[in-house]
Parts: sequence; structure tokens; C-alpha cells
Amino acid sequence: MTRVVVGLDFGGTKIAAAIADVEGRRLAQTAVPTDPGRGADWNLRRGIDAARELLEGRTPAAVGACTFGIPAHHGVGLAPAIDGWEGLALGRELARAFDCKAVRLATDVKAAAAAEARAGSLVGHDPAIYVNLGTGLAVAIVAGGRVLQGANGAAGEIGYNLTRAGDGVLEQLASGIGLAAEVERRTGLALSAADVFDRAPADPRLARLLDELVAELAYHVVNLAIAVDPARIAVGGGLVRSWERFGPALRAALDECVPFPPELVVAAFPYDAPLVGALSLAIEAIGHVGPERRNGK
Repeated sequence: MTRVVVGLDFGGTKIAAAIADVEGRRLAQTAVPTDPGRGADWNLRRGIDAARELLEGRTPAAVGACTFGIPAHHGVGLAPAIDGWEGLALGRELARAFDCKAVRLATDVKAAAAAEARAGSLVGHDPAIYVNLGTGLAVAIVAGGRVLQGANGAAGEIGYNLTRAGDGVLEQLASGIGLAAEVERRTGLALSAADVFDRAPADPRLARLLDELVAELAYHVVNLAIAVDPARIAVGGGLVRSWERFGPALRAALDECVPFPPELVVAAFPYDAPLVGALSLAIEAIGHVGPERRNGK
């Protein structure tokens, strides 16, 4: 029977699961929505059950998982999106659920950056920055071929940056959840981030808010680029579906303000880089390397 590994990406709005063989070939995948109101245990079990359906009774050789927040042995730091998630001993729970000792964890954005550096848009570009614009907001810095972790595993958590006006933090505006909340606060409309982008051309209120988002995001990305001096910046996450709305503005800001403007590209795995990274974690846990490495890419 083919040996398989499991990859899990626990996000703020959905959980993606996949299985692959030990050479990295993806065999099956699925995604299920989260329900933050049901708490940590329910959502964890939802992800585990989704992966078990793909396994069809098989025991995985290894499990790789990534999550919003900073996973550690005793819990998950900086993870307020689901009540109780910070108290999860995620590695231990996954090992028990899949009867598997080979479990590896990472933050979702760092796993995504590792996937892009290994086999995606950041191959051969060092240093580099991966920007995730999705339900939340964070970046990862690749230097010397490795993703910078930081003393507490929290390098790149720019969602906690203060805004230019000093009246909040960046994630409250420049993220899917933050944008939706700000729209409801200002207009009374209950819209998803995707809805905001779709309706903005016909609604001046939404257009002004998006202009603010893009300007604020550009300010922080420019400052980060000046500090790191990257060769390339790759952008991934759900908001990339509206790249034409903010991509040109980011490009213009980088060209105008950064002494040595880096390349700016959409990520090679714009919507599932964390899941790609999670599968890579599992494969590495059993001593294998993915086909992209074996081919020298």
C-alpha cells in the first residue's frame, strides 16, 4: 500500500486538508469552513475528520500542519480568531488523532513562504519577502534560504504594526476580517472582503475605504522593503483575487520610495501555499524530499 502523509492548514475561515505520497505527489484534498463560534475543539475535530475521510482508513507516515498564530508545544500564541485555540496543544492532539508520532507544525504564513522559496515564486531570490493578504495579515522574510523565525516565532507579524495615524493596528484594516469589520462600522453593510472589492466601483464609500487600505498597506510594505532590501516580494492569500485593485499601487509605491525597488509578483501558490508547506513539513519529517528538490529546482 502507498505510504501517505497528511497536510492540514487551519485558517480563520476554512480548514484545508490534503494527502500526498512520500514523493510529494498530491493524491486528494478538501476544504471545510470553520465556525469560530463553536470553539477550538469543534474546529480541530472538523479538520481532523476532513483529513480522515481522505485517508480512507490508512495511517499516515507523518502529519504536517500549519495554523494562524504561533504554534508551540503548550499551545498556539497570537491566535484569537477561534476561542480556545491558544490553549490547544496542537501537535499532541494531531499525534493522538492520527496515531502518528511524526508531526511537524508551523505558522501558516511561514509555511507558505517556505513553499514559495522551495518551489515557487521565491526560488533563487534571497533575501525575499512573502506577504499574505487573507483573512489575517502577516509577512515572512526569507534570508540565507531559510524563513526567519524570530526569538519567539513571531517574526513578520506585521498585523500588529501601528497604523500611520496611531489609532489602531494594521490588521484591523488591511486583512479580510479587518476590512469587513471596518466596512460594517462605517456603512452598516455586512459584506465579505470579496464583496467589498466587487462593489467598490459602484459605491464611493467602499472605494474610499479601499483607497485607505491600499495606501496603508503600501506604507508598511515600503518600510519593510527598505529595512530588508529584498530581491523580490511575493504576495499570496485570498485578497490576491483583487490584485488589479492594489498591485499597481504597491508597485508604484515601491518604485517611488525604495532606494533599490524589488520585484513584485503574485505568489506561485497564491491560495494554497500554506497547505503546500504543510505537506512539505510532513515529507521532511520522514526524511524524504519533494520532487522539486530532487530535480534541483
